[in-house]
Amino acid sequence: MIIDSLTHILPTEVSSNIEKYKKIDQLFDSLFDEKTKIIETDDLIKNMKSNNIDKSVVAGFGWNDYGLASLVNEYIYDASNKYQEKIIPLCSLDINSKFSEQELLKCISKGVKGIGELHIDYDNKLEKNTIFKNILNIASENNLPILIHGSEPVGHLYNGKGNNHPKKLYELVKNNPSNKFIFSHFGGGLVFYEQMPEVKKALRNVYYDSSAQPYLYNKNIYRNAINSSSIEKILFASDYPLINIKRCLSETDYLDNEEKSHIFSHNSISAYNL
Repeated sequence: MIIDSLTHILPTEVSSNIEKYKKIDQLFDSLFDEKTKIIETDDLIKNMKSNNIDKSVVAGFGWNDYGLASLVNEYIYDASNKYQEKIIPLCSLDINSKFSEQELLKCISKGVKGIGELHIDYDNKLEKNTIFKNILNIASENNLPILIHGSEPVGHLYNGKGNNHPKKLYELVKNNPSNKFIFSHFGGGLVFYEQMPEVKKALRNVYYDSSAQPYLYNKNIYRNAINSSSIEKILFASDYPLINIKRCLSETDYLDNEEKSHIFSHNSISAYNL
């Protein structure tokens, strides 16, 4: 079985009104333009079938607008209800909206499997953000993993790269040890610091997904990440439609069967309590 641990879909309301939502949501403005590829539910299912993907985790983005977050969450939930054996829904939130706790509880009642994708720039101010802390507490109480975008502190720039560097992710985990986290893009490189014993211990509840790997790293990162962290903590993810799924899969050809079994399915099942 192959699980793609990070994909994105958006409703027609959004894809047909790019300029409208660029004005409404600051993050949307930084991520999307008229050339950005956006897909809907049936497009994802068709692509999964052509690439032999059994299930896909579908996430939103770390919206800055509650209305957009709610709209996309509802769309993702409806997609998972339509394709119950195929789509694993996540709930994305505006961490500054007073409505986000209510939105999260609503999503939990509908059976979401996690929170994310969140695009944050973690610092001490967020530890004083009551809404954000309440979201973390609700996630912990419900054993929900939180998927967070990780930013590489070096290398090329890209839309939405941000500044959520490994040091910030590490501080987030240390300050919230009861939460389970999944850091996208190999945590911006945080995975490699698990070679330090105290870091590995602190990050015991952290997983890393490989989203957009061909765009960021050469294929050897899978083996290097396993050696630095654990065979049980790396999740295969494409970030489709931002990256071609077939290309992502081809980068894993050199892995052995045990490594593929963990990365393609076992670890995602564990991380998302499937």
